[in-house]
Amino acid sequence: MPKKHIIFLISSIIFSLIVILLLKAKSTYSFTNHIVISEVQVSGGVADDEFVELYNPTDSSVDLTDWRLTRKTSSGVSENNLVASISGSIPAHGYFLIAHPDYDGLVAEDQVYSATTSAVASNNTVILYSDAGVTVVDKVGMGSATDIETTATSSPNDNESIERKAYPSSTVDSMGSGGIDEEEGNGEDTNNNNADFVMRSISNPQNSNSATEMPTLPSPTPTLEPTPTPTLEPTPTESLTPTPTESLTPTPTEELSPTPTEEVSPTPTEEVTPTPTEEPSPTPTEELSPTPTEEPSPTPTESLSPTPTDILSPTPTEELSPTPTEEVSPTPTEDVSPSPTNEPTLSPTLTLTPTPSSTPQATPTPIKNVIGVFNFPGRRSLCTFNLRVVRVFFLKLAVPEISCFRI
Repeated sequence: MPKKHIIFLISSIIFSLIVILLLKAKSTYSFTNHIVISEVQVSGGVADDEFVELYNPTDSSVDLTDWRLTRKTSSGVSENNLVASISGSIPAHGYFLIAHPDYDGLVAEDQVYSATTSAVASNNTVILYSDAGVTVVDKVGMGSATDIETTATSSPNDNESIERKAYPSSTVDSMGSGGIDEEEGNGEDTNNNNADFVMRSISNPQNSNSATEMPTLPSPTPTLEPTPTPTLEPTPTESLTPTPTESLTPTPTEELSPTPTEEVSPTPTEEVTPTPTEEPSPTPTEELSPTPTEEPSPTPTESLSPTPTDILSPTPTEELSPTPTEEVSPTPTEDVSPSPTNEPTLSPTLTLTPTPSSTPQATPTPIKNVIGVFNFPGRRSLCTFNLRVVRVFFLKLAVPEISCFRI
């Protein structure tokens, strides 16, 4: 594989990693987006003192008209209606209570069982449909029930109930009276009945008039939401341009030291021609003064690395012409006259810096490519993109750098 392809591949991988690190960490909570069975009591003061509570974890009220609630025996073969056709609606983050006629709780039911002879028992499965028994919205299997979601939850005793969790970390204590998750809703749904429910020693039925319960989102979430949007949108277009591939192909320091003859043959014919016409125009006088002072101090290796980065990023058409000039002029002149034995890699670059510097650095480009100005929370920042050349053995790797400065 050619070196230029390797360099481009490595640069792309590094850039992808940077993008991934900038992304917001998503919440691990398994909040569902549909109506769920949130609490079930199978018996109380009397055998049929029972109820089934529904919870709406979404931001909109839901019309329950023609929905159906059934129960299955432990074998999963026999299924009977509790309510053949529900009527009413459930508010956003609110509740809807369906109860047996013998239910004697203090919270009034929103709807009574239509099949008064049917009742939920231990080891049963309670199923909620959004139509006449075809589309299953949610189901809860208890005890030895076979029609379940992954694993059945335990069957509650008299006056006890099973209640759906608010979060994966919710416990009996946190969901109970005074617990930290008591008013966080019942939206946890991993499709595992045993993992999604806790056993309440005292049931807590709620109806459509009860206070709504919206889960509290983690504090970092709203802060990180807008961050990836402005940063990531413009970046792919600039970083994925083909200019880095062409500019880093010759790599004067690597190509000239092992094989001076190979560099001279392809470069002079193609690159000398565009040099005189395109490079006198961009004001060489302005660039010559800062160039010599910056390059000698940080050693020739570091001065060369930022130069191709700045030239190539802004204008792909102009970068092709100045880039070969840097490689051609030092290659034939410097390698032949100062003898290849005396530091062929670094010396030609330093001695000939004044002559070719007017060509590549004459381009009126900024030191770093400006991605844009972004309004982060509490500050306004200027973000720039730069390719930093790093040597690894005989390779030169272009490592993208994204920097943001407060303005």
